Amino acid sequence: MVVALIGVFLLVIIIDISGLMKTNQRLKTMIVYFTLLTLGFIISLLQVIDKKPVSPSIIIEKIVKYFIAR
Repeated sequence: MVVALIGVFLLVIIIDISGLMKTNQRLKTMIVYFTLLTLGFIISLLQVIDKKPVSPSIIIEKIVKYFIAR
């Protein structure tokens, strides 16, 4: 299943790359595109391997405890 996920994301990149190369602000567009694609890949990968992502509230709680404990 992971191999299929990687294949799908590579196919999406291959299809989109020609359109991305035609933009005026190529660097900015590529950065935004690959950031969103990477986030989507990570979330999809976590779903495929049946692992729940960490809740944002847990991360915020750890940050607050870190600053309070100082």
